[in-house]
Amino acid sequence: MSATADDLDARLVAWMSDHRADLDTLMAQEASRAVHMEFLAAESGDLPDRDTRLGRAREASIRAWLRHLVRAAGAEMPGAPPDLVGRMERYMAAQQERREAYELEEGALLERVGRSNDPEADHRDVSLAAHCALFAEALAAETGCAGDETPPPTFARRVATRSRAAQRRRREVEAEARAAWSADPSPMEDRPATAGERVEPDEARVAQAAAVWAHVLVLTESLAAELAEPGAGN
Repeated sequence: MSATADDLDARLVAWMSDHRADLDTLMAQEASRAVHMEFLAAESGDLPDRDTRLGRAREASIRAWLRHLVRAAGAEMPGAPPDLVGRMERYMAAQQERREAYELEEGALLERVGRSNDPEADHRDVSLAAHCALFAEALAAETGCAGDETPPPTFARRVATRSRAAQRRRREVEAEARAAWSADPSPMEDRPATAGERVEPDEARVAQAAAVWAHVLVLTESLAAELAEPGAGN
């Protein structure tokens, strides 16, 4: 696969924006899945607390966004196989242990550099970063975009390193989204509800959505930057 990556991040973001209705459909699908899982948990007597509810909503949201990004990659990446969407979704669904491994790695790195004064945000960022790393691994595995000499996990860690280096950028995007969406709550229609959920304050919901979007945008930029490196895909 050619790794031509000129303006790839801009093209991916533009595609996702132009196909916003597709994201709404994916959000609805993930919301339905979240509701089903919560009913199953409720039947076993597992009643979620606030953190669990927010975590499940966040997981549903990042899954929907990454499925949307898969579709953008299929449309915009040169040489992407026609069945890329199905292949990547199967890969990510089958490799949840890999996601958990990335989450452990991200958590260990956080411990080394030092936690912030917001434990909830730290936990959220570790979880979202792990999802993004698995996406990068799946993309390399299913497209060969990293080249024959770079194993998919190595490519994923390079992308994750770029994303961590862009933390300031991510925080700025997140803050901008929180400010905009607090004034205009319509983007929160994306947030999947879960069964029996008590509606959270808008601030909490906006924080979750803004963090998800910031991680997806920085992932997109980090992927494009990594693919633009000499030798990628060769």
